[in-house]
Amino acid sequence: MLHRHNRLARSAMFRLAPTMVMAILLALLAAPAAADRDLRPIPPYTASYEASAMGNTLKARITLNHEDVQTRMAMDAHVSGFLRVLGRFELSREALMTNPNGELQLVHSRSKQITPRRERKVETRFDWDDNRAIGTINGDRFDLEVPPQTLDFLGSLYLMMQQLESGALSQEGDRKTIQSLERDRLREYRFEVAGRETMDSPIGRVETVRIDRRTDDSDVALSAWFARELRHVPVRFDYEADGRVFELNLTQLEWHDPIIDLND
Repeated sequence: MLHRHNRLARSAMFRLAPTMVMAILLALLAAPAAADRDLRPIPPYTASYEASAMGNTLKARITLNHEDVQTRMAMDAHVSGFLRVLGRFELSREALMTNPNGELQLVHSRSKQITPRRERKVETRFDWDDNRAIGTINGDRFDLEVPPQTLDFLGSLYLMMQQLESGALSQEGDRKTIQSLERDRLREYRFEVAGRETMDSPIGRVETVRIDRRTDDSDVALSAWFARELRHVPVRFDYEADGRVFELNLTQLEWHDPIIDLND
């Protein structure tokens, strides 16, 4: 298994034919077998995704990097096709995180959404001495009390990958509840292991675990499939709304330089 992982890390990029979906990309994660787990940090990477629907293409990219004792995760996405006639459809997110005492913690979060009718920019910093999220939405300030271990979308994504790597989520029905900050409001999400599936990826067929995300506050459902062979990098996201499911599939994966252990 380790020899196979080393071969993956040395190969610079992997490609897969694009599939279908448009207009969203917020989702979740998966889980490994209990034995023979790799407990090292998830290596830095850049993953690209595509979806197509109704003559439009959604392209998204997620990047993970380790910076000293902090971890930075970023996502950007844009829509091309006839919708571009109406204007720009773009989304970007970034989360800066630490792991004090083994608990994932947000340091800073930002997002920017651009549509033909609106542009919204959110910046938030977290004061964990007082359990507060302090930020701005298009320059308007907010100050909100938040529970410990509150995360955002990318923080939730990274936490699920950690849980899968460690085996904390491993069996169908395993569940974790997370408080997520969305702009200036809190929402509670349930992440549940829904099963295992063999799926296509840029390196061929891989074993994945599906995790569904649900909340009582919305009818929107999100699911994701994460591949153990790829250190639980997600190979597919599904977004379901109004009875319709859109797929966002991995098309390219690049491992970055090896992690430097600053404790050595």
